[in-house]
Amino acid sequence: MKKINIIMAGVLMTIITYGCASSGTSGGSERVNEINNFLTKVEIEEYITVNWKDYGYTEKPVKYIAISFDDGPCDPSAYGGTKAMLAALNKARVRATFFVIGSNVHNNISAAQAIFDAGHELGNHSSGYSSLGSSSTDAITSSLNATSKLIKEITGSNPRLFRAPNLNHGENLSMVCKNLDMALIDGSAHNDWPGSSPAIKNSVIANPRDGDIIILHDNNTSQGNTMKDLPEIITNLRAKGFWIMTISELAIIKNKTLEAGTRYGAL
Repeated sequence: MKKINIIMAGVLMTIITYGCASSGTSGGSERVNEINNFLTKVEIEEYITVNWKDYGYTEKPVKYIAISFDDGPCDPSAYGGTKAMLAALNKARVRATFFVIGSNVHNNISAAQAIFDAGHELGNHSSGYSSLGSSSTDAITSSLNATSKLIKEITGSNPRLFRAPNLNHGENLSMVCKNLDMALIDGSAHNDWPGSSPAIKNSVIANPRDGDIIILHDNNTSQGNTMKDLPEIITNLRAKGFWIMTISELAIIKNKTLEAGTRYGAL
């Protein structure tokens, strides 16, 4: 079985920005000169040891959780689009994993580029919204390859993480992901597409667990509700002692080697 080398491929970006600050303008936060390449558990732990107080924690966090967003990138819209979501994450000093849809990347390459430039991780969510669990290997391969090609044009690397549309799986899907060297990342789904504000917040913060992967949706799919709730969600997770990170960073801190073709619900 192929194994994804977390040390080399866990962080898809060559340059990662942690600890961004908002300029106070709408969607107009600027990056600070705090660049980190987190390739090992030691590096992540050292960063947390030095900086945890600056993130608003009352004590050093010892639990870890990843936040992910499906279905982007989104065009500018009344809900704000992806770039507004990025501004909210930047203000909160959080990096996340975005599982993007190939057709959306093709139609809004600037938003996909903005995700990567902001230091977030890009994962493959297939070329469209349809479930692939019962699809042929040829159809799945075509869909995943098309999306990975677009992601590679942005990041310089093929994505190592895949999330099945609608979390619908099948033997062919696992086989194709194994052949394409991608792990299948599930997670803990939350009804934000769209859901009421209280329901979204409560579903995320009611019972988070160390190693969880939270599934939310990009701005247009969630009709702006998730972005509106992000500050409270992040504040509550931090108050519960969770350090928020990308999925690849979560794998590193948990000493997990993500195997191609294998499904992961938590780490």
